[in-house]
Amino acid sequence: MKHLIVLLTTLCFTFVLYGCGGEQFEPTTDLATFQKEFHNKKKTPVDNAMSPAEVFAKAENTGGAGDYLLGPGDLIDVTVFETEDLNAEVRVSSRGTVSIPILGAVYIQNMTAAQAEEKIEELLREKYLQDPHVSIFIKEHVSKQITLVGEFEKPGTYEYITKRNLLDVVAIAGGLSEEAGFVAYITRVDGQTKKREVIRVDLNQLIKKGNMEYNIPILGGDVIFVPEAGRCYVDGAVRKPGLYPIRGNVTITEAIAMAGGLRSFADEDHIKLVRFKEDGKREIVSLAYSDLQSGEIKDIYLRDGDVVYAESSTLGLLTSGGGGLSLMFMGTGVQYRVPEH
Repeated sequence: MKHLIVLLTTLCFTFVLYGCGGEQFEPTTDLATFQKEFHNKKKTPVDNAMSPAEVFAKAENTGGAGDYLLGPGDLIDVTVFETEDLNAEVRVSSRGTVSIPILGAVYIQNMTAAQAEEKIEELLREKYLQDPHVSIFIKEHVSKQITLVGEFEKPGTYEYITKRNLLDVVAIAGGLSEEAGFVAYITRVDGQTKKREVIRVDLNQLIKKGNMEYNIPILGGDVIFVPEAGRCYVDGAVRKPGLYPIRGNVTITEAIAMAGGLRSFADEDHIKLVRFKEDGKREIVSLAYSDLQSGEIKDIYLRDGDVVYAESSTLGLLTSGGGGLSLMFMGTGVQYRVPEH
């Protein structure tokens, strides 16, 4: 009788397992529809951001970038080597001019120090000096500061001196915080068109891989924003379920790897990606792990809030653990133990 009870209990438990082994997240859409829906969203200024290559190309076409351009509020020292009487410490007015002895108001707004030196030399040469030599030193950089916001150790507004690149200003702010994502957005106003531009830089390429093509010039007036890294949740038949950061382009297989990989009883034909839409509704697509590994399924990168769920296989649950059943006969009862593989 005891053996009969054990057998019947085992059979009932097996049927329950088979019932639970079905898909725990029913798909709501197919792969083609899922990709189309999330690739056809309305473009935003960030989506149309310039690449580092476009920034360098533009700098070459406009004669370089990175030199500080003088503007209202800047304090400069003007030295004329031929005579001390023409030396002056002056502040650029709201109209973009400085007052120079015997010359009066000289317009220097949006000029570099070198360009302003040449202009003052030319004006002195016309009426007063035969071969003047002028030097300008910028004592206070007021008009062109840079603003660092987001996941920096020391976010804030800093003076912009001259010819700084992205790594320079990251260092000024004490580096990135532990929560930082691997993308930076630089917003600037084009000096010629006066239009606002957004530049997107992959910090993973710059900082982790040392690709200096991403170390773009930073200009006075730039606002640099580094957002917090996104988070995805990996759950189900993985070794270390939990929240994991999304830094850069993270694939489903990479997220599973961060979670320690699939367990031996995972159903590799049913890896679920759960994504929430703007209206709060969720879309669920079922994917085969082999297709994800082989690259047959492309262009699916995780987004903040995504859930990756590895389904469990009933047969895998029953046969895991040394090749035998994970059913333990304890007296007249049956104890089931989830395998640790």
